[in-house]
Amino acid sequence: MRLILSTCVIAVMLGSPAVAQTPVIVQARVAAADGRRAEGLALLETHLATVPTDVDARLVYGLILSWDGRYDDARRELGSVLAESPHYLDARVALMNVKFWSGHFDAAQELTTAILLTDAGNSQARLVRQRLDAKARPWSAGLDFTNDRFSDDRRAWLEAAARIGRETPVGAVIVRGSQADRFGLRDRQIEVEFYPRFRAGTYAFIGVGYSADRILYPEHRVSADLYQALAHGVEVSVGYRRLQFSASTDIYLATLSKYAGSWLMTGKTSYVSNATPGGSWSHHGELRRYLGALGTSFAGASYSHGLTREEPRGAGDLLQIAADTVRGQVEAHVTEQLILSANAGTSRQHSTRAAVWQTTVGAGLTVRF
Repeated sequence: MRLILSTCVIAVMLGSPAVAQTPVIVQARVAAADGRRAEGLALLETHLATVPTDVDARLVYGLILSWDGRYDDARRELGSVLAESPHYLDARVALMNVKFWSGHFDAAQELTTAILLTDAGNSQARLVRQRLDAKARPWSAGLDFTNDRFSDDRRAWLEAAARIGRETPVGAVIVRGSQADRFGLRDRQIEVEFYPRFRAGTYAFIGVGYSADRILYPEHRVSADLYQALAHGVEVSVGYRRLQFSASTDIYLATLSKYAGSWLMTGKTSYVSNATPGGSWSHHGELRRYLGALGTSFAGASYSHGLTREEPRGAGDLLQIAADTVRGQVEAHVTEQLILSANAGTSRQHSTRAAVWQTTVGAGLTVRF
């Protein structure tokens, strides 16, 4: 695991615009990347003896010390960088890794929080936070409820789900059981989801679902997404869904996200292969603001055109393919153990008759232990 994190840090630091690319720093980085750490350290020691206030060079010096397993020396050097430049993000990230690698997990947790409060999309901090959660509070259990009401004579839709999850060193695993009541019918579905993290900024989502009754939920549901963080807070993903009813429904997705401090802007487009004879496109845009003492709570607002639900799970979710939807949501990490969420939205569904309005409210509770 340390080798993976080291590789990620090297990749980030070699391309980081925050560190000045002076010749001695470039030479030291190349030497460290080639396995010649002693040579890189010697170059930086000579330079720092002459220019002790060069925080960029001292940062790289501390990084190489940490990769060499000299954690006490690395903490001292990185601490000196932060004493000179308290808001130097790369130095905070480097010190967080050193604390984590050396087993100072409480200190590493505090640093992940400090980083995420100002840089919510920081891939390295998110990776370390996930590793720490897998050690400290690996289990979670939760309940979710959704109620949909309509402006015409349709009965309200109800959906409830219970889930249990486990954080592992390679990612989260969640098992969910759902029950839907729609059109006077009832159906149940069981799903297993896996969120593997391959390295900082590269992760995936894999899900499979099954419904024995095949009334409202598909008999089989398969989901897969691959996410990749790029430079300057940009993240992209591609995905696929298959919902197996009497005929299969295939959905293809692409997402572009941008983190800016505590803000996240997301645009998503999806194509449903057989929603209409020529297929159907849906578009979704969301603005989210991260907040709270832990830097992981958020409030957000979104607009969608096409499907009323960003993540369709059943037959009812595929009926409205030309709807305009606005939605707000909040997720509050009340403590490190308790998470509360709520959302509300309204959709205007176009038809040959009068427009139909669908109002959706939902709530969720998660306990981590």
